[in-house]
Amino acid sequence: MTSSFDDFDGLDGQEPDDGLPPLLRRPEPVADPLPVTRLRSARKELLANPEAALDEAAANAVTSGAVDPERLQALVAREPISLLTAKPVVGGMLYATPPHYRYLDLDVLPDFINQRWADQLRTAMDVEPSTSVVPAYETVTDPKTGKPIAVFTVHMPDRKALAKAVAESMRKTYEAQKGENVYTQSVLQQGVKEPLTLFVMRVVYDDGTEDTFLVAGDGNSRMVSMWLARTGGDIEKAISACIASVIGSAERSGGRSRAEQAATRRRVGELTARTRKNLAAPTLTEATRREGHTLAFPATVVVGTQADGGGPLADLVAARDDLLATLHVRVTAWTLGAQNTQGMQRVYRHALREGLITPNVHQVLSGTVGTQAMHELLGVPAHRLWSAAVHQHAVLAGPHANAMNLLIKQEFGMVQARRQPISERLAPMALSAYRSKEGIEQPLRAFGNGGTITDRVWKQPWELTEGDDAFGVLDDILKRALAGNEDAVAELTVLGGTAAILDGYITRDRGSKEGTDRDSYKAPFRATPVKLLVLLSKTSGGLRMLHSIAIAHVAADPAVLPKLFHTQEREVEGVVVHDGEPMLDKSGVQEILDYEWDLVHAADPAHALATIAKNRAEAKAKADGTSAEPEAEDARQRRLLDQGIKGAAKAGRALARMSQKRGNQVFGAFEAVEALRVQLGQLEGILTKFGPADPSIFVVDGDEEDSE
Repeated sequence: MTSSFDDFDGLDGQEPDDGLPPLLRRPEPVADPLPVTRLRSARKELLANPEAALDEAAANAVTSGAVDPERLQALVAREPISLLTAKPVVGGMLYATPPHYRYLDLDVLPDFINQRWADQLRTAMDVEPSTSVVPAYETVTDPKTGKPIAVFTVHMPDRKALAKAVAESMRKTYEAQKGENVYTQSVLQQGVKEPLTLFVMRVVYDDGTEDTFLVAGDGNSRMVSMWLARTGGDIEKAISACIASVIGSAERSGGRSRAEQAATRRRVGELTARTRKNLAAPTLTEATRREGHTLAFPATVVVGTQADGGGPLADLVAARDDLLATLHVRVTAWTLGAQNTQGMQRVYRHALREGLITPNVHQVLSGTVGTQAMHELLGVPAHRLWSAAVHQHAVLAGPHANAMNLLIKQEFGMVQARRQPISERLAPMALSAYRSKEGIEQPLRAFGNGGTITDRVWKQPWELTEGDDAFGVLDDILKRALAGNEDAVAELTVLGGTAAILDGYITRDRGSKEGTDRDSYKAPFRATPVKLLVLLSKTSGGLRMLHSIAIAHVAADPAVLPKLFHTQEREVEGVVVHDGEPMLDKSGVQEILDYEWDLVHAADPAHALATIAKNRAEAKAKADGTSAEPEAEDARQRRLLDQGIKGAAKAGRALARMSQKRGNQVFGAFEAVEALRVQLGQLEGILTKFGPADPSIFVVDGDEEDSE
């Protein structure tokens, strides 16, 4: 005879709760929080520990939420030895308290920096305002000594912004598992058993006031699940409860007052007292179970840092990320794009510290300033295309390229800093100003397949031209590039190549199929973005096309479209054309670049024509070499119908894409479009009336059914 756990009553003879998972561990009574005056000795002991690196506000946060402050005091006591746990990270060591229980409601927040979605959060460069708060952790520097300490700083406009960031983080953590968090049921069954890793965090508001919290590093999902479990699984109630308990009123300005913090401690005391009383009752209610398992949780708190050389650790943020990566079998941050984004953010911080980039450049790279501020800081035009160019210049150009490559190799564990791995890491940061762009995934793949990293762009000196007028700057770059200035060629390769990738005129070699006819998502021959840009950068016509693509991208106007130019001297329909001359149609009008096909064909027409001829010959030989029975007339008509519908659908999609640049007039006059709609409706009527019925639909004869 077999049975399941659900067949048994609850533990200790109690009835199981309806609708709740089976109880595996009974909640334990928790002591009331001690008055703040009783915590002074624990705080003093923590500050005196030589391995701790905290200020008084940070020590207050570490001690205030401990369920048993006396035990915490013993854990960090200096005599006879320190009991802090050493956690090795790249560049040094972190020191954390051994596991101890902490109240959920006191000074502890979920991780709201959202590094899981770092590659999706919009920056200040984006044309569409971000719906997300995009704060960033920084390492606190002691104002007295000038040395970094084991505390994060994060800047926020006010409490409302902090509450919004926490709400968004909790909501995204909940939605990451398609509307249910995998830890919530286990919290209701047995509470939290695996300790969370917490870091001290200082929130600095725009009015100059401050608040100090602990923030989850490892264990963010478990923390969100505790709030979910307490509030019945409703994420919005969980968010409200967390904000009200830990942050306080979002409508008030400045940091939390002592009165607010005292009121929170009183509420926690009431909760612990009520839960202790109800745990002694003969029946364990649902509320007691929820509150009992979510009152407190085990945690370790990072309270100290030390660099390999014995001094303080300069970059606590990088140490945090490295520690979290070692705590998971699958390395955070959950997606490859987020991992690359975090890694490049650390590379930029190291580069700033080592003097490879200036503070002004770092502000642009971090995405904390907009396009106008970028212009004021660096002098380049105020357009987000130059944001992408600043990223590429910082990593690829000039005397610091080798040092930047070394930082990237160290950060990502590369043996060699090769073109494609570098472009893959750089892609989400270089294109970070375009995260709101529809279909940004394709440009990210193209940029990650080598991007604009030609030999002339990489490890060679080139600078970004300054100026107020983007079009004037592009014209100046083209003029110098056509005159043979290699620096200008590299700059135009980056600006025009990035614009071409963003606008779909250059994709990765696996993104378009080799074809025989001009069409979208087809190319006359395969070429990686780098190889195609090399071809374009070596001819006057190619440089003019890159310039024209960049002009159209910056204009973002249906009336301004990229134009095609000849790149070889050759004869076209009896007329000799030269490199750099406009490509004209039969009416003498310059042709417009519509597809990737057009750009690839124009970059190397001889190669394109040879490849097309080869593909056509192979297709003809394959068709001629197959003997088939004469096609029946009904089969031929079905084939023609299928081909016609597919062709119409493809043409409709192509015109829809073109309409985004040129407007809906690409479909023709309204009357013509309406006539097409009528024809499509007539065809649908023919198929419905004369086509076969669905065999899965059974029609029951009512008379026959009644007669049985």
